[in-house]
Formats: sequence, structure tokens, C-alpha cells
Amino acid sequence: MVCGRVALPRGSLPRMASPPPGVSASSRAVLNRSQVSFLRALRRAVPRSIPLYVTSGTRTPEAQARALVEKRRLGEDLRRLYRSNADIADALMRAPNTTSAMAAVIQRYMSRGRYLSRHMRGDAVDLRSKILTPTQRNTVIDAARRLGAKAIYETTPAHIHIERIGGSASNLSLAARDAAGQVGGAAYRQRRKLAALYATSAVVGLLIVAALVRRQRTR
Repeated sequence: MVCGRVALPRGSLPRMASPPPGVSASSRAVLNRSQVSFLRALRRAVPRSIPLYVTSGTRTPEAQARALVEKRRLGEDLRRLYRSNADIADALMRAPNTTSAMAAVIQRYMSRGRYLSRHMRGDAVDLRSKILTPTQRNTVIDAARRLGAKAIYETTPAHIHIERIGGSASNLSLAARDAAGQVGGAAYRQRRKLAALYATSAVVGLLIVAALVRRQRTR
């Protein structure tokens, strides 16, 4: 599928936000605010007796490549899995099954505004399924669908994949981008101050011009 056009930074991202109460997450799972908001709603919709453990959230090209290396190792045909992005999947299947080789392919398509997975735009989460009974797994999937998401059970490796939850790389908060190293915290605060100053100056300027116009008309 073709997703957003804002590339996530290369390399490992720090956690952007903590999972909500009642939801556990891998130390490698990167979550944005939209993902956390969805998980909070999912936690409310699912009985507390059912554990929710996030194994993956927002992914960099390298993180996406690592997931695909494992899928190929387990015999998954990426062209079948990513039919709507068949050209990208075909390029990945022709590349060596290594993280570096496949990350290079993913990065090349990202530079053209093409995203293989909604994970890469912060619009998907994976949940651990091996800690759930089949009934519990179906309960989670049904609850996610009632919340408007697309939820499926994938077997290579086994997990619950949930997407279309409202997240996007293009709407990641600036605070999250600070954490990812795209914008320094001090620089961001300075930009906010300058933007506020410019906005105030513009309003004052307009008021002065309006006053001068009125004065000219009354003469």
C-alpha cells in the first residue's frame, strides 16, 4: 500500500510514548500518541483478564527489514503478503535476506514516497498472540475491529496485526521528532517562541495599518 510521504529517521528510534495502563510492551516497540490512544481504547474494550503485549509499533526501515528477514526465514512470500505493493515486495524477495540489504530496498522506495507497511507511518501495532488462547485472540481481534481498525491473525511469526488506527508519520508530534533526533528540543522551543513572536507582530502590524487607514478616511 502507498502510505504517507514523511520518512522516519534511519536507525533505532527511542520510545516516543509509554503504553497505557494495563498494556505491556517490548523495549523495542516504539509508540506514538495515536498508537497509545488506540491501545487505551482497546484495553477498555477487552476484559482485563486478557493480557495485551505490544511487540511492534512504529518502525524505521531497519526495524521493518528485521521483521521481513524473519518472515522470509519462516518461508513467507512477501509478494503474497504485500500484494498492493507488489513491486516493492518483489524487490525485497530478490534482495539477500539480510537486514542491511532489505533496509536499503525499503529506504530507496521511501525516498520516492512509497511505504511498504503501515508500521512505517506509525499506523499499526502488533500484539503477542502466543500468550492468548484462541478465544482470547478472537476477542482482541473483534474488539479492534469494533474500534474501526483492521485486525488479522498472522502466523509467520504468530501475532495479531492491527492497522488503520489513525496514526501517521506525517502527524507525529514535534516532541516525538525531538526524541527521534530530527529536531533538537532547544531548537524546537526556540522555533515556538519565534513563531509566537512573528504572529503577534503580524497582528500588531495589521492593527496599525487599519488605524492609519481609518485616520486617512476621516480627514
